[in-house]
Amino acid sequence: MSSESTSSGSLVHALRQNWLGKTDIAVQTILLAVAFVVVGLRLWTRRRLRVSLQGNDWFILAATVIMLGRYIVELLLILLCGMGIHTDEVVRLGGSETLVRFNKLTYVGELLWVTVVALIQLSILQYYFRRFQEPIIMRLTCVLIGLCSALWIASLLANAFLCTPPRKVWLASVEGDCGDRKMLHTGCAVSELILNIFILLLPIPILRHMRFSRKGGISLASTYLLGLVIIALSALRVDTKLFLTSKDSTYGSAPESLVSSIVTLLGIIVACLPVLAPASQRINGTPECTLISETPRSDTVSGSRYWKATVLSGGQKEEPEIPLVTVTQPPVGKMPGFNEWALGQIKITSDWEIHSTRNSARLDKDSIRRG
Repeated sequence: MSSESTSSGSLVHALRQNWLGKTDIAVQTILLAVAFVVVGLRLWTRRRLRVSLQGNDWFILAATVIMLGRYIVELLLILLCGMGIHTDEVVRLGGSETLVRFNKLTYVGELLWVTVVALIQLSILQYYFRRFQEPIIMRLTCVLIGLCSALWIASLLANAFLCTPPRKVWLASVEGDCGDRKMLHTGCAVSELILNIFILLLPIPILRHMRFSRKGGISLASTYLLGLVIIALSALRVDTKLFLTSKDSTYGSAPESLVSSIVTLLGIIVACLPVLAPASQRINGTPECTLISETPRSDTVSGSRYWKATVLSGGQKEEPEIPLVTVTQPPVGKMPGFNEWALGQIKITSDWEIHSTRNSARLDKDSIRRG
């Protein structure tokens, strides 16, 4: 059996006794299929709203494609290298060359995983930047974007050049030096965990002042529940990194690889949930025009409060003409371009139109700009 395994270059026949490997394949396949469905709904939603793809959409698309590549690497690790089986058994069945192949694929998989995590984080943060226009939130979002980008580049370079030359990672006989792999991977995992916590908490000060419908509140709570699951799994991944031993790498890396895959796949799903409201409404048969959020604001001129409502109508976002402030104008002059006196009250709406209550005179934002 050993000679057959070595010649064929695979350990597919050992999958029957590899329960960790079979669990890994089953869980990743299901979650990857769900992630593809969710990303597809996200693209369909953008098309239905007649909105061009934004930066957060491209980030999540890239993360999904790269995650597919990592899934293929995981399949090769299980089917060709026996990940999930004890190292002694792998060497007995497939020979020492199997470990070389295992180390090489693990090296590639780690680089792909670091990239997927960074793209998911950048997608969520770029969505925050476009969605929440409060200056303090925008500044904090920019800081987190910088930190996530810096961690991505640092982790990518550190993992790629952990050994000099890099091929010493999978060929121990090559002359060169290597850093502490466990310390590097643990440090990266802890940093990613801390950034994920900050990303999850960032919009809470804004969301707590927003009013949602019952379905909107349930959707938001579900999104945050999944976010907390990701945080818990990220913490578990740090624990598995600490206790991972190189003496039995093929067996010990299987749980860590499974947890890492769940974290990234759930991250893709969570990043898509906030933009799926129109798709959910179409599937559930909800009316087209649905209030999704209301944000109280204060007018800086009169101190009065108003509500800014965002609705979905006619396939695109609209802001209805809700009065923002009423200004009383004294009869002291004429409006430029009109022959009649402009008396009475002026009502300013969210569409930047000015209507006179006593005259038919009307100024829109285009004429104001021309003036």
